Amino acid sequence: MTPVSGILAGCIDGHVWVRIQGKGSHQNSRELKAFVQHQVETSGGQRVIVDLSLCTGMDSTFMGMLTCIAGRLDDAGGVLHVIHAAGRNGELLRGLGLDEIFTVDDDEEHLNGSGPVPECAALEKEDCSKRERTEICLECHEALVTADERNAPKFRDVIELMRAERQPAMAH
Repeated sequence: MTPVSGILAGCIDGHVWVRIQGKGSHQNSRELKAFVQHQVETSGGQRVIVDLSLCTGMDSTFMGMLTCIAGRLDDAGGVLHVIHAAGRNGELLRGLGLDEIFTVDDDEEHLNGSGPVPECAALEKEDCSKRERTEICLECHEALVTADERNAPKFRDVIELMRAERQPAMAH
């Protein structure tokens, strides 16, 4: 049996829908990025809707990936819209200033005109090398700092660690 990422996803009428089941984390950020990127490139999806109604929590890498996706969409004239972000998930996103980068709704109050929800299928979990994980983690944390400079002290150590890990081992 193929492991699943905890992400259900689908696309309809140019709207990319993603529902997080369980925790949004560094373990499924890569699959989220790949799916959204593919959908935007192939279907012209300009609106990505991330549903957190079944999300039990998020780590900083996952929130950084949402920030990266929002930036890429913005460059292409699209938008990221996070829905059902009530409670702790909303607090985490707003606490990092991400509600200034993309829409964060406690329910669906700003989801006008999104059309029907597509049938969503589980994204398969893909193997990821340590180097790829390091690069994704670094990209995501740098995006959080770019999004809001107040995040710099929170993620300084993680960024320094990831930069050190991606450097080739020095010969003695």
